[in-house]
Amino acid sequence: MAYLVMGLGKTGCAVLRFLLRMGGQIYASDDHRSLPEDIAKNPRVTFVTPEEVKKVLPSVKECIVSPGIHPTHPLLRFLEEQGIPVISEIELASRYISFPLIGITGSCGKSTTVSLIGEILRSAGYRVFTGGNLGTPLIESLMSEELPEIGVIELSSFQLERVYTARFCIAGILNLYPNHLDYHPNMEAYFRAKGRIFLNQRSQDWSLFLFSASPWQARWCRTARGQVLPLGVDTRLFEGLYVLGDAVWQGGVPSRAILSLEGCSLLGNHNRGNILMAVAVSWILGVPKETIEATVRSFRGLPHRLEFVGEWQGIKCYNDSKSTTPASTRAAIEALPGPLIVILGGKAKLEDFSGLSEVLTQDKIRCVVLYGASRGIIAQYIPSWVERYSVESLREAVEVAWWKAQRGDTILLSPACTSWDAYENFESRGEHFKELVRFLGTSASSKPS
Repeated sequence: MAYLVMGLGKTGCAVLRFLLRMGGQIYASDDHRSLPEDIAKNPRVTFVTPEEVKKVLPSVKECIVSPGIHPTHPLLRFLEEQGIPVISEIELASRYISFPLIGITGSCGKSTTVSLIGEILRSAGYRVFTGGNLGTPLIESLMSEELPEIGVIELSSFQLERVYTARFCIAGILNLYPNHLDYHPNMEAYFRAKGRIFLNQRSQDWSLFLFSASPWQARWCRTARGQVLPLGVDTRLFEGLYVLGDAVWQGGVPSRAILSLEGCSLLGNHNRGNILMAVAVSWILGVPKETIEATVRSFRGLPHRLEFVGEWQGIKCYNDSKSTTPASTRAAIEALPGPLIVILGGKAKLEDFSGLSEVLTQDKIRCVVLYGASRGIIAQYIPSWVERYSVESLREAVEVAWWKAQRGDTILLSPACTSWDAYENFESRGEHFKELVRFLGTSASSKPS
């Protein structure tokens, strides 16, 4: 029997290389990409069109689908109608993994949290794999010369939707905001997909929830199979862990401070939640508090996530290109002091930007610059008093922002939209933004006072 791999991006190609090690026939299909040269030369891999899949279907026992394939894809629907199991790369990899897995999901903050957990565990002496939706497919951990001792995996709703047996000994959900509703039919379906991270936990496993982040957490808590550890930010808890001031506290009577967060460079309340989740995982695993504290202090975050680009002529610039929803942009605006010049735009995932209205306040916002395909949609939700400018490109938006900025202002790129109208991904958009502000900052001869 053969495998069918749908999608030939990074994940699909990693799956193909793994399956080639396992033996047997493999079929591969993609609407836009062809097989990489090294894989195409292998006689055990055959590229098939959706029409050709129907001819080889009797020999296909399972399909591994990449997370970028939309669930309404005609080939996926056909496979499901024919009773062919369709699984994610995470599900396939987990069948062969013997080391414990830590899974983190949520609408915002996953990458930062997973990266921080990985850094803490490495500092504690663990041999750690970090990946999943973060960038490196989990299945690549099985092809390294030395197997990890533990895996820390960022999990998207796309990946979790097709997980059936994968088990995460520690599983945490950071938050839940409207997102990917072009993929999921509604918020309830999105909620259920996220909740599958707890699907195969056992009583000795741990289920972590940020109770201060979302009312959805209580529903997950009622169905959790592992030991529940409540987490809270600026909220006192009688059990679990919470952040208050510059310390992490263990709930109880009385509560007690278990470690300090002084010196942490990550900005914003949303990052306090990310840090708390990382601390909780490390605390469960018995990492010494001195190791956790030192790593949290030295951790500088990831590119394109409230990344400080620089300061020129008294104007600070932050790159938050990763913020592709109104909820994540709202968190970024709340994290920075004003006056702010906020650049919004790109291709919207959602049509409702009302969540931004409350944070676009007179005492904080200098002006808003809108650009890209969805600037007209966003404009409907900008309060009438806010000075705003509408342009086509990010280059124009940065130029307008720069010339409107005054000494002491901050320019923030936090688009609340995807980059897909003009860029391949949020990384390339963020890199372009950094190039633009560095050029203007180092070449502009004068600024308005």
